[in-house]
Amino acid sequence: MAGPGGGPPRRSHTKSRKGCETCKRRHIRCDENFPQCRNCTKHNCRCPYMDMPAQEERAVTPEKADLLWTPEIEAEIERWQQTGSFPFPDLYIYPAPSPQFFSFEDLRLIHHVASVSSELGIHDASNFTIWTRQVPLFLKIGIDYDFVMHALLALSATHLAWLTDCPLTANMAYEHRGIALKGLHEAIGAFSRQNSDAVLAASLLLSWQATDWRGWTQLMHGTSSVIDAMQPWKNESQFGDFIAEQSTFPTAPPSPAPGGKKLSNPRKQDLEALQRAYAQLQKVEVHLKENNEDVKAIQQLMTFVRGVRKVSPSHTAAQRFEMLNPLRAWLFWLPVMFLQQTRGSPSALIILAHYYTVALVVEPLFPEVGAAYFGSLSLGPIEEIARRLFSINVSQTYDADMQTPLNLMEYPIDMVSKFRGRMGWIQPERTASFPTFGGSSYTMEESYPTTLSFSPYGNPAFTYSQEHVMSLAPDPVSATAISPLTLDPYTNNYLGIPSPSGFGGYHSPASSNFGEGSIVYSDHGDDFALYEQYEQGPGSNFGGFVLPTVWI
Repeated sequence: MAGPGGGPPRRSHTKSRKGCETCKRRHIRCDENFPQCRNCTKHNCRCPYMDMPAQEERAVTPEKADLLWTPEIEAEIERWQQTGSFPFPDLYIYPAPSPQFFSFEDLRLIHHVASVSSELGIHDASNFTIWTRQVPLFLKIGIDYDFVMHALLALSATHLAWLTDCPLTANMAYEHRGIALKGLHEAIGAFSRQNSDAVLAASLLLSWQATDWRGWTQLMHGTSSVIDAMQPWKNESQFGDFIAEQSTFPTAPPSPAPGGKKLSNPRKQDLEALQRAYAQLQKVEVHLKENNEDVKAIQQLMTFVRGVRKVSPSHTAAQRFEMLNPLRAWLFWLPVMFLQQTRGSPSALIILAHYYTVALVVEPLFPEVGAAYFGSLSLGPIEEIARRLFSINVSQTYDADMQTPLNLMEYPIDMVSKFRGRMGWIQPERTASFPTFGGSSYTMEESYPTTLSFSPYGNPAFTYSQEHVMSLAPDPVSATAISPLTLDPYTNNYLGIPSPSGFGGYHSPASSNFGEGSIVYSDHGDDFALYEQYEQGPGSNFGGFVLPTVWI
């Protein structure tokens, strides 16, 4: 191609914004040689680079997403590409994902979630987390439905972004979510018995990643409506056990619109319960210190509890939901990290149990924003942790060090019982394999309904045997009922929402790092502040990386 005026074509070159200020001001190309560029040396002037920190101290924007590559992982994925043999046969995924249909980066994302699920499964620790045991099912469905696979890839990238704090990895998660949302929207338009499992799988995966109030509300109402629509064929679904437990989802009246009316003042008994939770966390802190173990995680949780005490009627539903975002991020990502690093040590399990327990305790403070859903996800892990600690204890000779962690589980189990009571769920009969504690020292200030329904966490067999679970007949559906897929309380469209753009958009728990974003929890006293954030900046959740606007 000829250049200007018909001359020779211009030589292609790459552009950079990292040149020194002097070269920028002169509009000449800088060779970016540090600490003195060639142009400044040529003109015998001091280069602005001289006033910058040393190269290793400079904040460098990554050139590509940090996916925690290792030589071993690269070799495994290359072998997968060459042989077609899935690296994790223990997950029993048949047919396995075909590597030729994915980029090398996407294969890394598949490898990541599969490796986490495999590792925790091998150590019998999957039931201590919210999501890892579901990965094989999501992969199986994702093989046939691209939008489900993109939702799972987004979850994987979200986890990696939380681990690495890399803005490009967070943006990769956002891009996969955008594709998943678009595909889910199209699948809902053609909703049928054949694609219902895929619609439900993608809805769950995306709801787990949503930290924007409106996006999460729409996804939750949508997921509940999908489950209602699947009732006629629920026994054929791969989510049969999950569908049987609709109480997992918020069943209260529709939440107020974002930015809507002010909400009620927290009740005295709920604030007192929060104070008791804080006192329990102090006991855990003392135990960790006595055993010379790290207390940062429990102190982080204590700071969160102090901050939540400041909730007031002046906070809107959207602000209250945002107050929960740090806890939601921890519930999804901290257990995996703890279990991988400690192989499920007793102290690590105690810490995780108390993170889950705080989700149960704060639920009454946030009824309008569906906090019951976060609490319900925590029941199974708490009970599984208690069972594991109990089994360790009885399989060994008397160990005073082990007795203390088991005693610290009395409070979490008591909170599980109270949560079940508030939700109107059954209290399954304790079996010989489950720890039985003495009379509870934590009294209930009020009585709660005794209506029976299913356990809200996964398959009831994960917590108690099926013979102890009672079911209710499904409510009859009126012939004049609104279509179950018409569910958005604001637009009457499921997922009729834009993809994220900057703050307030649909982003992920990876961006809900403690002490960042628009919620600030102070480590000093009980200070708690909420403030508006109008633009992304260097200290923002995505490190100043601006997300493009995509509409679906």
